[in-house]
Amino acid sequence: MLARLHELKRRPARNEGRVSAARLEDRLRDRRNNFDVLRLVAASLVLFSHCYALTVSPEPFADLSGWTLGEVGVVMFFAMSGFLIAKSWSDQPHLLPFAVKRGLRLLPALAVAVTVTVFVVGPLFTTLPLSSYFGDPTTWVYWVRSCVLITIAGTLPGVFATNPYPNAVNGSLWTLPVEACCYGMVAVFGLLGLLRRSWLLLALGCVLLLFVTPLSPMTKAPAGGTTSGNLTLVIMLIGTFVLGTLAYSVRSRLRLSWILLAALTLLWVVTWDGGWVRATGVPAIALAVLVFAFRTPAWLRRLTAPGDLSYGIYVYAFPVQQSIAALWHSVDPLVMFAIAFPVTYGLAFLSWRLIEKPALALKRVVAPRRPEPAGQVESRDGADADGSRSEGAGPGLLGGAALRGGTHGERRGDA
Repeated sequence: MLARLHELKRRPARNEGRVSAARLEDRLRDRRNNFDVLRLVAASLVLFSHCYALTVSPEPFADLSGWTLGEVGVVMFFAMSGFLIAKSWSDQPHLLPFAVKRGLRLLPALAVAVTVTVFVVGPLFTTLPLSSYFGDPTTWVYWVRSCVLITIAGTLPGVFATNPYPNAVNGSLWTLPVEACCYGMVAVFGLLGLLRRSWLLLALGCVLLLFVTPLSPMTKAPAGGTTSGNLTLVIMLIGTFVLGTLAYSVRSRLRLSWILLAALTLLWVVTWDGGWVRATGVPAIALAVLVFAFRTPAWLRRLTAPGDLSYGIYVYAFPVQQSIAALWHSVDPLVMFAIAFPVTYGLAFLSWRLIEKPALALKRVVAPRRPEPAGQVESRDGADADGSRSEGAGPGLLGGAALRGGTHGERRGDA
């Protein structure tokens, strides 16, 4: 009898622990998370989606939902990045180390990938003589500007000129300057103390998402040729980033609820192929990445045992896919994926081992952190809570969404 009474007394405490464990702030106290896995999924979605765009084939998911899987992947990246970058600033609210860590994550791997593209891929696939290719100032301008995040509307002379999707060299890179601007926004908000103003972040996120609804005249603007089509995409990504930042701001009140996620997902599905699909999809995906990061099994991390390859997949996938299309114009999208994924994965592995991981190790020297607080979120291989093992990869960062509807920056010459 006494044992039974003791068990009844303990049961409420146990239930309370289960409830609080679903709260985001409580989950942050656990170092284990599946952000790396989610980044790998997001990068793979963009690569898969590009297989349809670069073969000029209709993407089944896009026909069904009005959204490409590339857009879903890039929204995943920006939602994770907003959350992790806000935490990075909170843990070390100083401008110089913040900027150094962001630069070490983005620039070294990008510079190497651009160099490989210019000096290996370009000479192999240009339609011009090599003397003309290297004698054209465009080649050198592309190399320099892309290495420093000026990655919008870049082409190389004669490269992929006869592809089904011609002239685009690395279409994913256009989101990188958008991501960098979002980093700058966090720094400014942090210096002004605005990252703690959750009401302001909520209002800003809602206003930005209104621009991708039928209530905005921008959604009626023709894509391509002007900045209007891609400007809508850029605004959506910034809004996604803001929602990720908001999630960190309200971490003590936000519960990682499967029921809430199911409700938001249902709302998104109901609006598929309609004008509200982006405005409903962004909040659903922003919550999904947090729920899946903290409430999915640990064994999933076996998928990222070789390292965080998402950024490498991002910067190499597009040139690999365009190379396949140049060699095989009639390639099927699924065949392209079967060839491109292992090749890109191998390049991403080399990028992680030889470039990214050593570069990230430098942040401990040039941007040393304060002693680690309780509740630090950590990935393997010594990544910080800011996700600096792979925070931007995408970064988050993959730009497959821009290909849909002919809005690609490199082809159309807009953002």
